[in-house]
Amino acid sequence: MHIDESRPDWYIQPMRITFCLAVLLLFFGRCVWAELDYACIDPVVEVRGIWIDAGAIPRTAQGIRQMVRSYADANINLLLPETICRGYAVYPSAILARDPRFVGTVDPLSVMIDEAHKLNIEVHPWVWVFRAGYTKDKGSILGAHPDWTELDVNGKDLSPNGGYWLSPSNPAARDFLASVYAELARKYDIDGIHLDYIRYETEEKSPYGFSESSTSLFEKQYGTSPTEVHPDSLDHLFWDKFRQRQVNTFVQRIALQTRSIKPRAVVSAAVGAYPPDARTQLLQNWPNWAANKWIDLVTPMAYSTDDAHFGRLIVRQRDAIGCSALLAEGVGLFLHKDPAQTVAQIAMSRQMGAIGQVLFSASYCGQAQLAALRAGPYSRPAMLPFGDPCAAAQRLASQAERCRIAGQTDLADYYATTANDLACYDAYRKQVTPYVPPALPDQP
Repeated sequence: MHIDESRPDWYIQPMRITFCLAVLLLFFGRCVWAELDYACIDPVVEVRGIWIDAGAIPRTAQGIRQMVRSYADANINLLLPETICRGYAVYPSAILARDPRFVGTVDPLSVMIDEAHKLNIEVHPWVWVFRAGYTKDKGSILGAHPDWTELDVNGKDLSPNGGYWLSPSNPAARDFLASVYAELARKYDIDGIHLDYIRYETEEKSPYGFSESSTSLFEKQYGTSPTEVHPDSLDHLFWDKFRQRQVNTFVQRIALQTRSIKPRAVVSAAVGAYPPDARTQLLQNWPNWAANKWIDLVTPMAYSTDDAHFGRLIVRQRDAIGCSALLAEGVGLFLHKDPAQTVAQIAMSRQMGAIGQVLFSASYCGQAQLAALRAGPYSRPAMLPFGDPCAAAQRLASQAERCRIAGQTDLADYYATTANDLACYDAYRKQVTPYVPPALPDQP
């Protein structure tokens, strides 16, 4: 375990406690809650989200309302509809071209928000950030501004993964994206904003960040071209730091902007599941975003069919953020051949201390999956932790006391631990803390 000792005690200590508890739970087979069936307990407070990919959004108001009601019946309490994607908007925008799949249809976002709020469900639009197109279509942004395109080290714009990307270092591109997200926050009664592709394309197949705007800015700041940087040199550390800074500062900007428009909005991000790899391969230092309170909720994309691996990822994630942000684990329905595995991973996320789950995605969540959720882990409604974490913690503490009086010690311990985690998060968020600079990269 690596802990940056330069961080203040209020940050380090919860990390140590979280990590040690999680390791004991996962690796020693026995824990204080060993008798609990985590798939069947009532967590009382929990994030139960679903990513609604644009292709799964119905094109009629009736269809959208029916979809929302089906999620409400399964006690899902958070919707993340894919709203800005592939360089388009699914809603009528004054700034961004409308997604061709939605031209001539109802405004899906206004209908979804209206129906969801009637059912006490929050809506956090899911927006693509730096990815702007795919193999068959570069999207309207890059179509209008090809000079905003990010390139790999060989000068190619289309990535091996089939994506076209905006350069995070291009000021005009950053301003444009910020204006689109501001329009979204002003136009709709959203409860939050969910950032996706808030990173560079993966370094795994080819290094990225070699557009003219990026290379010239780096050379101006560091006196050398990134094309001449050796992988094992100090300059390469600076090159990584430079690119991470482009992402970090944009997260900060959108967080400040969104909260200035909607002070109670929740800012969240879909991130790489393993923090060291997210930082080095995606240039995505999301633990630092949490430490600086730029994001409220982190949803690691821990898509796996290996339940033990899924659990180990949660251990590392909790170690990385301590109590600085809420953690709702991304669950890959598209990989699960049987809803039983989805239920098992929801149970694992509870056991390992995540405050909830976000399911990927609506296209893979049919009647069988919803029935399994309704009959099992989501059989009772749950309170979201966002609006009033202190009240949520108090509710959990009261539940813990009732269970302890009833002799349900294991369940009481579960509620008490979750209450403590939420109280720690609430206290941290209310505390005035200095800027937390990025530490040296963790060792895998």
